[in-house]
Amino acid sequence: MSLSKLKICFLGLGLLAVVGCSGVKVSSQEYSTSMEPNTPVKDSACYDTSVLLGVGSPKAIEYAKMVLAAVDSHITSESTGLIQAQRNRHFGLFVGSGGEELSIAFKSIGDDKTFVTIATKTGFIGGAGQRAWSCEIVDQMVKLATKQ
Repeated sequence: MSLSKLKICFLGLGLLAVVGCSGVKVSSQEYSTSMEPNTPVKDSACYDTSVLLGVGSPKAIEYAKMVLAAVDSHITSESTGLIQAQRNRHFGLFVGSGGEELSIAFKSIGDDKTFVTIATKTGFIGGAGQRAWSCEIVDQMVKLATKQ
């Protein structure tokens, strides 16, 4: 293989790595006293979102679990203030679609409000079939919180 073909191969692999590995594992969103309840804050690509839900922490966690199930995810770990989940993998148009890692963190703000951050991490394998889920999850959680 010639040197120019080798360079093209490495460039192509580098581009795939950048395109396939998107998102964030942990949210960079922070609570602010100026936040309005049930008004999501979203990044432009929907990998990192937050919201001040107008419900207590137990209810916010319940809503998160309901929404994770609705977006075909399973919880991989749960601790105080943090749920980590992964979307189930599917075979379709893109081999390896699904598999996104979802991280939902909770911080109680008094008895009746909870600051929630949601981060989506996509990976190299199946990256073409993966997408950011944070906006959809935060929107569904807000719908549930405003129906109570």
